[in-house]
Amino acid sequence: MMIIALVFGFFIALSAETVPLGALYALLHPDFVTLLLLYWAISNNSELSFTIVWLIGLFQDIALGDVLGAQAIASIIMIYLLYSGLGRVRSLPPWEQLFFVFLLLLAHRLIVWLWQAWAGAITWHFSLLLGPLLGALLWPLFTFALDHLRHTLRPQHV
Repeated sequence: MMIIALVFGFFIALSAETVPLGALYALLHPDFVTLLLLYWAISNNSELSFTIVWLIGLFQDIALGDVLGAQAIASIIMIYLLYSGLGRVRSLPPWEQLFFVFLLLLAHRLIVWLWQAWAGAITWHFSLLLGPLLGALLWPLFTFALDHLRHTLRPQHV
């Protein structure tokens, strides 16, 4: 059931990233797929498989037209960093998780940028930092909405 919800959520998050909404949105948009991966890794007791994270990252690279492997390797490293300190992050309320989420989103964005710069596909711009900042600020609302949805869709035992 978790895999079905993750795949469904992934397609919704990916469609939110691929819809062209203008230049300002391109600068400010948070990485919804990465936020979803962080949510699933933090909220579920079972660890998210690195294979699933890698495949989601590769699919995201293909859908966004990024350098192949950029999102995948950044997602793997981000989830590894999260798992190394998961007990501390999971025990915090969402508004306190915000700082750790910002650092993880920033690490993800910088790894993607390094991968793309190494391939010669992108140049540095400070606006690259706005997406992780907005994603971190949206984190409490994002977790509240997904927690509510998860509890609403949970099968009720009579």
